[in-house]
Amino acid sequence: MAVSGSPGARPHTYVTQETWAPAPYARRSAAWLLDVALLVVVVLAIAAVLGLTESKQVALDETDGSTITTVSYIPTQWYYVLLALASPLYAIPLWRLKRATLGQRLLDLRVVDAEAPNTLSWRQAALRWLLLFGWVFPGIGSGYAAVTWFFTVPFLAWFVVLIVTAWRDPRGQGIHDHLARSLVEKRQVYKLRAPKSAADPDAPAPSSASGPRGSSPTGASRGPRRSTRARRARD
Repeated sequence: MAVSGSPGARPHTYVTQETWAPAPYARRSAAWLLDVALLVVVVLAIAAVLGLTESKQVALDETDGSTITTVSYIPTQWYYVLLALASPLYAIPLWRLKRATLGQRLLDLRVVDAEAPNTLSWRQAALRWLLLFGWVFPGIGSGYAAVTWFFTVPFLAWFVVLIVTAWRDPRGQGIHDHLARSLVEKRQVYKLRAPKSAADPDAPAPSSASGPRGSSPTGASRGPRRSTRARRARD
């Protein structure tokens, strides 16, 4: 005797829904470190092309007739100068035109207006760069030995302010985001089960409304039924 098995369950159809929410602090920091690493590579490449990474030997003659050869490299502040020139050309146009730098795009982040999900204006993007990369300017001055501490203290203090304000804010907005009215968001993708359509074979069939008495399932009437006495009289 054959045993009829139940038909296999048909797979459900899912649709994806994309939303944006304030980005967590760890992901924001990781994107920023990726951008800084990329900028450092660019700065080193520019310095190599310009010949700034090559050492220079200088021979000094002493009073006793001996010669001392010293090796010198480009001062550190020149790297900060290149970084101060490269960082705005990198960050501002990408925030304004693409809503994200390369590091942020790799981690599914974007930067938008904090009051509405609109692209930052040029003014907002420039102000955000100045506040986020402002530490490069104290870095330029820290290369001079006579005033090292004068620039190093605000250099480190600004880093602390950025980290603490972004970490303590509920939406992850640091002081640079508050002043520039910007917000960093993370893309979130959800899978939702699609509703069954009428063409779906698994969807329950609509119940047919019962017609008047004596009608066929298709709704067509079969006409009045003849009584037995009328048929006998006819015969």
